[in-house]
Amino acid sequence: MLKVFRDNLKNLAWILWVVIAVTVLAIAADFGASMRGRGDAGTVAKVGSETVTREEFKRAYQRMTDMYRQIYGGQLPQGLEKQLYQQTLSQTVVQKTLLLEARRLGLAVTDAELRDRILSIPGFKDEQGNFIGEAAYARAIQNAFQTSVADFEKELRNELLMKKLNDALQANLYVSEEDIQRAYRDQVERAKIRYIQVPRARFSLQTSATPDEVKAYYDTHKQEFSLPEQRDVAYLLVNGYQLADQVKVSDQDLRSYYDAHKSEYAQEEQVKARHILVMVNDQRNDAQAQARIAEVKKKLEGGADFAAMAREYSDDTASKDKGGDLGYFGRNKMVKEFEDAAFSAPPGKLVGPVKSSFGYHLIEVTDKRPAGEQPFDAVKEQIRARLTAERSRDLAESKAKDLASKLSAKKPSDANALKALAAQNPGVTFGEAKIGAADPVPGVGMGLSTPAFALKKGEVSQAVQIPQGWGIVYVKDVIPAHAPELKEVEQKVRTAVINQKLQQMTMKALEDAKRQLAQGKTLDQVAQELGVQAKETPEFGGQAAVPGIGYNPELTKAVMALQTGQVGGPIADAQGGLLFQVTDRKGWDPKQYAANREQTRSTLLQQKVGEVEGALIQQRERELKVSYDQQFLEQLGIAPPQQGV
Repeated sequence: MLKVFRDNLKNLAWILWVVIAVTVLAIAADFGASMRGRGDAGTVAKVGSETVTREEFKRAYQRMTDMYRQIYGGQLPQGLEKQLYQQTLSQTVVQKTLLLEARRLGLAVTDAELRDRILSIPGFKDEQGNFIGEAAYARAIQNAFQTSVADFEKELRNELLMKKLNDALQANLYVSEEDIQRAYRDQVERAKIRYIQVPRARFSLQTSATPDEVKAYYDTHKQEFSLPEQRDVAYLLVNGYQLADQVKVSDQDLRSYYDAHKSEYAQEEQVKARHILVMVNDQRNDAQAQARIAEVKKKLEGGADFAAMAREYSDDTASKDKGGDLGYFGRNKMVKEFEDAAFSAPPGKLVGPVKSSFGYHLIEVTDKRPAGEQPFDAVKEQIRARLTAERSRDLAESKAKDLASKLSAKKPSDANALKALAAQNPGVTFGEAKIGAADPVPGVGMGLSTPAFALKKGEVSQAVQIPQGWGIVYVKDVIPAHAPELKEVEQKVRTAVINQKLQQMTMKALEDAKRQLAQGKTLDQVAQELGVQAKETPEFGGQAAVPGIGYNPELTKAVMALQTGQVGGPIADAQGGLLFQVTDRKGWDPKQYAANREQTRSTLLQQKVGEVEGALIQQRERELKVSYDQQFLEQLGIAPPQQGV
């Protein structure tokens, strides 16, 4: 990699920046007292053709402990060590699994991409923006990370490869406007309630189940106690992103798309800025914050390096390790005071202190982009990713339908026919599973369960569109459902009868209480008559668990549908049921939604990527047959992670 720079270097200055903000590559020399003496040689785990070495495990563990020390204020709680060992092991195996998947899909990082990533790190450039030179580069890596240039660049390359895999997954996913709005409302809508909660157990002495009731309940609810029918299936999965390497997009295609969609690439006015934030909070009052920010400003005006001051003084944990750099942002992305100052400031000038709801900021604008049309070269790769994704999806559909047609024309005698087709078609995955009607196919989800249960033994489905792409399912066998005799499940049935009665009594009591509220009684009065106490919650949102009650989607949905003063319920809960009155309600602002829509969409998209990635990891870990060094795990006192979970 050094040769990539050697051919292009001129007028190199030998200025070494020791502190380099690359948190994901932070490497510590000491693994902790518990690991001393165990050595770095050897393999912790094998993932297909990849291995997790003890040195890699050591570095990952150090990153993990550094993160948790920040969370806990410098000290790790007792007993956390083994949990971190277990978490580190799982994460390193997952990383290897995803790297293998990226390579299997033909993704790769070029030397040019690696060079650009290295040169994006300020510590590797001198004051004129040139590369600092080979010797200084090697010293910087050794001093900051205690590792070799080769290992440093390997981790950077892996970081870029993981991003390419993430982008490939993301390109095949879609978030609807309804999903975005719902997620935003869940984030911003808030409410408080007063409620009474009645446990069904309070009626237990008044309830029993006769033999006739048990039999009658069983006769009408046999399905609840039966062992469900299953399907033993084989399937083919055709995912667009797995076919990306089979899709060709020419430069002419890119230019034609750009010329036809120029309106999509209009760019708003943007600034690039960095800042230092001194917060006003429980630990620092306004006067103390002003004194601290004035001290920092004086140092900056005296010639101190902005990035170094940000790392030392800034309370913005998201940007301080990047020297306060916030990147490019448009209007309505920051608090108003900050935005007004940043958009008004000329590049290179120190601005502030600027007061906002967070505290005091010192701001330096490093670049500005005027509003206008983004040039073709700036969006070329974005268009390539889009066209590749679209064509990959089309190719996946075409390939899946072609395979389904072949299987329909020549009915498979067993699962080997599907397995052979997968082997003959790169990018097509073969799998097998036993599922119930409500069970997901491991690594695929629910998309194939419904078509599987519409088939008989020996039948194969048409190509079915599923979240991951397209699937074809073949039923190897049908395992019939069967109901046990009543005597085998009599106690379960008796418990179900009693619980049903208790729940009915609980909800009736709450319905009576609701009628009394409508007649003028207070919540405290009806609570007293029921022998319970009215309670009040702090503020909560649409997705959160309700403090004091727990996670109850039906409750939060009912609360968010009402306004202050209205009564809702009864709502069933794990203990019985509850009745509530809304005491405070905060809605959502469509204008604020418009300003935050893109960020919400991005967050949702990443959540979907995580779900697909999780299913992919489960499937690949089973296929790769991950193995572990048992002696090493015994030294740490941990068990190997469960695969496919």
